[in-house]
Amino acid sequence: MDTPGALVIFRKQLGDVLMLQPALEHLSRRVGTVAIHARGDFADLLALMPGDIRLADTSIFPKAAEAYCLEARPAALLYAARALGARRYLLLSRDIAPWWQRLIFDEYTVLPGSQLYRAELYQRLFGFADQPFQPPRLNPPPGDWRPAGLPAAYRVLHPSAAWQRKTWAAEKWVSTLGRLDDSLPWLITCGPTKWEIALAGEIAQRSRPGQVINLAGQTSMQQFLAVIAGSQATLCVDGSASHISTAFGHPTLTLFGPTNATRWHNPGPNTICLKASDYTSEAKPSADVIPVDAVVAAAASLLGEGA
Repeated sequence: MDTPGALVIFRKQLGDVLMLQPALEHLSRRVGTVAIHARGDFADLLALMPGDIRLADTSIFPKAAEAYCLEARPAALLYAARALGARRYLLLSRDIAPWWQRLIFDEYTVLPGSQLYRAELYQRLFGFADQPFQPPRLNPPPGDWRPAGLPAAYRVLHPSAAWQRKTWAAEKWVSTLGRLDDSLPWLITCGPTKWEIALAGEIAQRSRPGQVINLAGQTSMQQFLAVIAGSQATLCVDGSASHISTAFGHPTLTLFGPTNATRWHNPGPNTICLKASDYTSEAKPSADVIPVDAVVAAAASLLGEGA
């Protein structure tokens, strides 16, 4: 395998990695191949990013002309140190790196951005602030990624995220779906953990017959991406499904609980969100405080229905 022009070290969640896409596209135009040191099962997401982007190999001593680290964890810093011969950059939004990072990195950039959309922050951190910003986008996946037996047209409900406090109660999703148009089925997707699969199963069990198709725990990464790519619209909580759906250009409604919507949501006519903080004075509230009526109204508007 050819030596990449740049190595990017960022071992975070799927949605976090997708937030890098605009910066990676600009970087790829400048240096050629960009290899990402991320979780191995993210290779399929990277394959859909515009530009020459791929998963880094598992070499003990990675090779690249440039190495960019976006984490202050010692393991990440030391991995960057093993990129022998590369010019090394440490890019952070807070000044939290240990003193000894000066022994490793040629440049250390701190760009505070607590109220900045993460994808735009990353583009600036990589030095492309002078380039027009476009939100993360993904190319359509190959046709053979699509699971067999899907309906020709459908919408997606993704009710879970890596952080359980982000979720909305099953009975609230059931009530919401019951008040929306039934012309298209809802495909339920979720992450791989037991509680996420149980949440999806409860929604499916309590919904009207034929209203939902439960795919929880049944899709590979390729299939999950293909399901989202083929959807007419997505209802979800803050997490990877929200970012992936908007990257494919689909109408997306995202419910935010304790996380900062300014950092993780790029508003637009097809990308809307509801924030728990608008319904309570509690600090870092659960998404459960968002009322059903508000979600029904927002979803109906997004889907072009009467509330």
